[in-house]
Amino acid sequence: MDMRTRDLRKPRLGDSITIIIVGAVVALAGCAAQPAKTPSGPAGDSAPSTAEAAAAPIDFRTFNETSCPNSAASYQEWVAKFQSYALSKGRREDVVQTAFLGVKENPEISDRAAKQPEFVTPVWTYLERAVSDDRVARGQLKYQENKALLTGIEHDYGVPREIVMGIWGIETDFGNNFGDANVFEALTNLGYRANRQSFACTELLAALDIVANNKVPASRMVGSWAGAMGHPQFLPSNYLTLAVDRDGSGVPDLWESLPDALASAANHLVDDGWQRNLPWGLEVKLPATFPYGEAELDLTQPISHWKKLGVTRMDGSALPDLPGGTSILLLAGHRGPAFLITENFKVILKYNYSTSYALSVAHLGDRVLGGRRFIGKWPVHERPLSLPEREEVQTLLLARGYDVGKVDGVLGLKSRKAAREFQKELGWPQDGFINKALLEELRRRKNV
Repeated sequence: MDMRTRDLRKPRLGDSITIIIVGAVVALAGCAAQPAKTPSGPAGDSAPSTAEAAAAPIDFRTFNETSCPNSAASYQEWVAKFQSYALSKGRREDVVQTAFLGVKENPEISDRAAKQPEFVTPVWTYLERAVSDDRVARGQLKYQENKALLTGIEHDYGVPREIVMGIWGIETDFGNNFGDANVFEALTNLGYRANRQSFACTELLAALDIVANNKVPASRMVGSWAGAMGHPQFLPSNYLTLAVDRDGSGVPDLWESLPDALASAANHLVDDGWQRNLPWGLEVKLPATFPYGEAELDLTQPISHWKKLGVTRMDGSALPDLPGGTSILLLAGHRGPAFLITENFKVILKYNYSTSYALSVAHLGDRVLGGRRFIGKWPVHERPLSLPEREEVQTLLLARGYDVGKVDGVLGLKSRKAAREFQKELGWPQDGFINKALLEELRRRKNV
């Protein structure tokens, strides 16, 4: 998941709008990277407690806002400005007035937005927490309880039951933790304190539409610190366009109705381009002569290409004949496990743009359905770089003329490509893995 300034989950109000919440795959990706929930961390951790008592609200009718507020002297002023803006966008005054009753400033929400596990936790630690033995066991029980439902969803949507189980488990620990933050409170705090104004305004308008259309009462709109709701952790805009009323109640219910919630998750993946009968990928064995510069998300090849290079299954047998483009993914460099991924893996990334998240979804689902653990060994001895160190890597690569995008500490695609170019200078394997050894070599050559 490259994020922080990358988009994590897209609101379905138009493909031109993207969300910048990194978290709680949203927005919640964090939702399940740990046994406790963050999300984008793993489910289990409850939403942040309110840090400050509610101050007196400001009468929004004293403002005349026609655009999403990008500044305010206080949280209460930001809320009032947004309410005024919502009126200018045609939202009903009674809904605008009641939806925000009792919302409070909560600095912990912006703190969480800056510390999502998908982006600061090593992939092996994230996986260990997200796909723990306890979670696998809970998932297996839930699968047996809902096997008929999952079979029907797989038939109707073409999304394998193991992928739906993986999404459900990583997002909310199979319904054990939806979060307990009021969605209006969470989103206003993100808009005011976390520099997420555009995202917050888009989702708050959608949340108001949900209430106005009598789909869900404002009081029931409870979810993660990132504004994501229910079993599949949908943002309000996603609820409006992707939530499914599978049980025929008349309204999609992502909190109490598993048919609605799990079908909605499958519908989300289909909307993002899920291809029926195409697996997400598999763990593979790379030959000693493998050209590591070809291992990246945006570099795709037909399966025949990898076969010619000598890539095999872990047991040495031939790769399966998969249609379309495939990629080799290395999340911990050439010393870590290697994965051959299909376009469907990239669809999971659209649910939450984090490779740690997507791999956890795929692996948890496989384990729940009886699959084995990964065989390759992760470099657990590697100390993860701190945020200042990651920013230093980007700064030093930039100084050498490499394009890293924004210096923000998020080691995404551009940073990995820049690292590969530097590794080429050094004569190292060009796997794009950014670690302490690479940082030290950059420091040593700072003036070279």
